[in-house]
Amino acid sequence: MGSIGVVIPFYKQRKQLEKCLELIRQQTINNIKIYVKDNSEINTYFTSAVNEGIQTFVEDREIEYILVLNQDAYLEQNTVEELVNSMIRNQECGISAPIQISENGNIVWSGGLEAFPLGNHQIFTDNSATNELETFWVNGAAMLLRKQMVREIGLLDKNMQFICSDADYSFTARSRGWKLLVSKKAFVQHDLSGSKDAENNELTMIKINDAIYFTKKWINGDLYRSLAIEGRHLTNQYVDECLKIYLNELSTIKKSTKMKR
Repeated sequence: MGSIGVVIPFYKQRKQLEKCLELIRQQTINNIKIYVKDNSEINTYFTSAVNEGIQTFVEDREIEYILVLNQDAYLEQNTVEELVNSMIRNQECGISAPIQISENGNIVWSGGLEAFPLGNHQIFTDNSATNELETFWVNGAAMLLRKQMVREIGLLDKNMQFICSDADYSFTARSRGWKLLVSKKAFVQHDLSGSKDAENNELTMIKINDAIYFTKKWINGDLYRSLAIEGRHLTNQYVDECLKIYLNELSTIKKSTKMKR
């Protein structure tokens, strides 16, 4: 088996990063290389940071898989090994993801159900004998990418700076014939508190613009309707109403920002 490259977008929360790195060092496999993109001074946001790391590893001949990992995502000791095992058992799998445990202890899917208008994570209740579950999209806080797939479908769409690029990448992979699997034996604790503390008008505007771009790129097309669990139920009227909400929120924030200045 080749090496695993780990890409971590880092922003200011040093204690989170240190905990994240320590748990990577404790993994049951040790052929791991780490790339930390420090966004603390100049924040290029999630997608750009991830793409920079992917570009670094995709040219490394030793790397076979690339793990995208948030600084506030804490791996259990065997998580990387189980994600890789899922890839080995399923050669058609392009993205393998762990089950996420929220800060309040709830076990949820990594990704899961509806992607539009907001990501819907399902409480994990599956007790079947299979080791993996096929899913519609995965959450970018922790996802293992097969390098072969990356070479085929390219990088994350930089037009979505902070959110939606993970769902977009998932649908792009599936549209090219790759499967997305959640490993039932791999777990990661995702502490969302750090992200919530960093909320501000600028970041909110970026998120809204990301959602608008994702909507215009995917939602009105037949391809999305065939790939997404909610696709066949979407109506043009509902999509238009969601777009209006996004645009109204964006306008309100812009006005608020101008008044403060």
